[in-house]
Amino acid sequence: MASLQSATRPLGCWNSICRELGKLQSHRRFLTTVYSVPKQRLPFPENLPKQFQSQLPKAFKPGKGKSFPIANQIKIFPPPPSTRAACKEPIVAFTKDQLAILDPTGERQKLFNKRNRQGAKVGDILRVSFKSGDPFAGVCLNIRQRGVDTAFLLRNQLTRVACEMWIKVYSPNVQAVEIVKRAEKRKRRARLTYMRKPEHDFGTVEGIVQKYLKERAILSGERGPKKQKS
Repeated sequence: MASLQSATRPLGCWNSICRELGKLQSHRRFLTTVYSVPKQRLPFPENLPKQFQSQLPKAFKPGKGKSFPIANQIKIFPPPPSTRAACKEPIVAFTKDQLAILDPTGERQKLFNKRNRQGAKVGDILRVSFKSGDPFAGVCLNIRQRGVDTAFLLRNQLTRVACEMWIKVYSPNVQAVEIVKRAEKRKRRARLTYMRKPEHDFGTVEGIVQKYLKERAILSGERGPKKQKS
């Protein structure tokens, strides 16, 4: 009688609907089974007729020990010998091998070494000559130490337009890196990004570079060609 009343009762609110659905779900029954792998092989019945043995699947046919196999045995191979004993730090070893090829003399490593007081620092004016292309000079704003991928950022003005260039230290295209002028004081920052502002911009360095080239030519004795005596 109560079921007929609930069936004929109009849908008043959501709570009553959920309550009726809960009553229906409480009468449901579920059957679950858990599979457990047997630890031992099942014994094979001795009185089994031969006519039934042919109908058994291959996995359950009697073997040498006259027992059912649990599952197909998988071959487990031992792990390969670890190379960690031969090379504990492969990245460090690879970096040394590449630096020996790209910088055999070690001059560029010393030039951009942080512990070298005579090396290049941020704020210095550097001049880079390439194997293909015109040389580029500018103020060093940043030095990024990353092993073989070490690079530095130069800033200069060409035709009154500021330009910057990232240069790879160990690039095969880089022929030489020269320190034109060192900074008067050691900079407190590792990145001189504030020099991009107009009030801190260094401007062009062409005049300083031309003066440096003239002094280098005089010291090396590279003067103009001598006139031949008649």
